[in-house]
Amino acid sequence: MTARTPRPLPTPHPPPTPRQSAWLPRIWLALAALLLLIGAVGLRWASPPAPPHVPATPTTVEVLAPGAVATMDSPPFTYSPGWTVTTDGADPGEPADPWAQPSGVLTFDYVGTDLLLQLAQGDYWGYLYITVDGTPANRLVLIPGNRNQQGERAGYRTFYAPELQHDDGPSPQWVLVHRDRTPDRGTNRSHTVRVEVWRSWGQTPLRAVAVDAQSPPGLPRWPFVALIVLGIGLLLLAVRANPMRVNGAIPGAIQLGNLLTGLTTPLSHPRTRMILALVGALLVAAAIVLRLWWLGPTGLALLGYASLRQPTLWAAALLFALPFYYSQTLPILPGRATNLIDVGVLGGLVIALCAWFIARPDVARRGWGSALPLIITLAGWTLIAASAAFYGDVALREWRTVFLAAALFALLLNACRADPAAPWLLLLAWIVGGVVIALIGLGQFATDAMLIEAEGVHRVRSLYGSPNNLALYLERTLMPTLALLLLLPNGNRRWLALGAAAVQGGVLLLTFSKGALILGLPAGLATLWLGGLIVLRRQEASTRPLWWLAAVAGMALLALVPFLGTERFQRLLDFDSGTGFTRLQLWRSSLQMMLDHPWLGVGPDNFLYAYRTQYILPAAWQEPNLNHPHSWLLDWWTRLGLVGMVLGLRWWMTGLRANWQQLRLTPPARHLDAALWLGSLAAMVAALSHGLIDLSYAVPDLMLVWVLLTMLPGVAAPTATSVDTM
Repeated sequence: MTARTPRPLPTPHPPPTPRQSAWLPRIWLALAALLLLIGAVGLRWASPPAPPHVPATPTTVEVLAPGAVATMDSPPFTYSPGWTVTTDGADPGEPADPWAQPSGVLTFDYVGTDLLLQLAQGDYWGYLYITVDGTPANRLVLIPGNRNQQGERAGYRTFYAPELQHDDGPSPQWVLVHRDRTPDRGTNRSHTVRVEVWRSWGQTPLRAVAVDAQSPPGLPRWPFVALIVLGIGLLLLAVRANPMRVNGAIPGAIQLGNLLTGLTTPLSHPRTRMILALVGALLVAAAIVLRLWWLGPTGLALLGYASLRQPTLWAAALLFALPFYYSQTLPILPGRATNLIDVGVLGGLVIALCAWFIARPDVARRGWGSALPLIITLAGWTLIAASAAFYGDVALREWRTVFLAAALFALLLNACRADPAAPWLLLLAWIVGGVVIALIGLGQFATDAMLIEAEGVHRVRSLYGSPNNLALYLERTLMPTLALLLLLPNGNRRWLALGAAAVQGGVLLLTFSKGALILGLPAGLATLWLGGLIVLRRQEASTRPLWWLAAVAGMALLALVPFLGTERFQRLLDFDSGTGFTRLQLWRSSLQMMLDHPWLGVGPDNFLYAYRTQYILPAAWQEPNLNHPHSWLLDWWTRLGLVGMVLGLRWWMTGLRANWQQLRLTPPARHLDAALWLGSLAAMVAALSHGLIDLSYAVPDLMLVWVLLTMLPGVAAPTATSVDTM
């Protein structure tokens, strides 16, 4: 056999020359400008989502044909007994058994493609089923198993929409209920319609019927918003490609950097920065407590000045303040106050920009952490989804307060990457905030103040509106505190960790949150135990703290035994009534909502309106005002569509993997570093476990906590000095 001649290796491409690399940001900038221009021009003619508009006034018609807009007393309509019909609408009568019998049935024939009904929607409970030619009306919701009185699959919708209730009664809204999908679009086809109305008597729920009479819809906004988001993304890529070159291209950037460097020369010593930041934070706290507006700007100015050389200080102050967001505002002008997260993230953006201008080239070239591009991309996609949402105002509000705030906070944390002490300053400030909010709750329990009595137990809520919100926060801060308790050497710091863990853990139990006690806390403790076993064995240390942790968990379980007989825990596995039954109905509705809106979802903060008006099942009528599906998987998809869900899960998985890698690579002698990564990992596992049946991320404080946990591995510099040696 003859030897084969080895194939020559391909010649590698030469690295780009400085001239070539200089053109890349310029190309991106040119494309970004073009996309921004097209998007801005397109938005000029685009329209927000709106109900169908029927310009004609309803009149009496003999035949329902294309262009007809009929009053409900027109001859084509046939009613079951009991209806009151006038030119203004049709009102069903009250049946003998409203829960087992419909209030009335309406049938009629029409010729055309699009069938629209004018429904009176408002603050009352009622619903209808519609079939067309014996099949479900295809523009209404179709939930498997939700059938009309005849056992038929039917399109479904409720009349419940409190936001449409006015002083003079419900508000009439046109609703497209069916569209003929045949090739000829059904222009000459006749259709038979059956409308089954439940409850709703006294509200005149049916006001008019129209066939092919609506105005053409305008251009949608979301494609042009997508172009704008893509343009902004290209701008960020240009900055990332060569941050110092872009810095130098900005007129006056070098001069501004030199000016800021000169102004912050007195802050060169870390102790000076820390003292100044503490004074500023105390003045901000005094402004909140005493309501003295002039203290607020003064404290913010001192804290911001100290943070110019060390952005970690500003980020740490914001993390401490997170649990006070719902109940406290910061006065900044006479009679004017702002919430803590808004001032925190906007001020943090200013701090991050100043740090970028004064940073040394080696710091600026360090780039972004692995989580930051995902967070920014998620914020961009959320803006696209918000532009397609039916209730655009509330969608944009959530985008600003949750997703945009998360991106800005991530930029602030990215500016902390040059600070070796950043991971621990951030984590400790966050834990201390959790301890303070827990101490307030403990005081409330001791004085029997502001407790919520529900299902046979007294629940602590501290400064939150709900005990569940307090539990969602404390289960996250408790995990790194317990990690410190497990892995710190004996000494004063371990006693401090013990006290902090006792306060947070005790108040967490007093919230009586079933999601935290049954899912979040056990999952987090299991992660701590298994991870702690790996770390302690690698350190060749005693595993006795793990068994103490198991014993304390067992004692906590025993402490809950007297409460197992209360109503709150008796129905824990009851799925035929109570919370368990309602949760199952909610998931059925959410699953159908997810399937009906696969790509963009219903939009940020639009779940409430879509659920209670279109998707809530009749059996779940007692709890119509739910604003999330109580499951993070359904929440991502219904809120932001498939793309948003993929981005969100990728972000979380990236954070989990990064924390695990940091834990695995931490040298055995660095006890505090191991506690940092193990605690962050356990907090994420606890949040994901609790989020299987409750809220997980889409509120401002929890979203920023997710940003912290996923950004910490990127904030930690590879050569950072361990806090153990400080």
